[in-house]
Amino acid sequence: MSSPISGPVLTPSRSQRLQVKGEELLAKVRELIHQGNVRRIHVIGEDGASILEIPLTAGVIGAIVAPVLVAVGAIAALAKNYTLLIEAHAPREATPVKRTPPQRHRSKRQPA
Repeated sequence: MSSPISGPVLTPSRSQRLQVKGEELLAKVRELIHQGNVRRIHVIGEDGASILEIPLTAGVIGAIVAPVLVAVGAIAALAKNYTLLIEAHAPREATPVKRTPPQRHRSKRQPA
């Protein structure tokens, strides 16, 4: 008998790139953290090198927000332009609900 495959459940995700200026970086990262559906933020410098990667899982957000924002503020002072690569949970598609009319059960009566 084969056992069912176990492991983490992968959810669909989407990614987006945003160009931000140094002075906008901290505000934008803070906004993305508070959105709640963002899984990971990559801060990429002008030269294309990854400067900072911020994983945002539900259990970790409260513990790491303040130090991460301090680091983002320090990074914002280093360069003029950044690219944010944002990985977010994909919105769930609504599945249509099939409605079936109620079935009426006819009782079979014995002829008298």
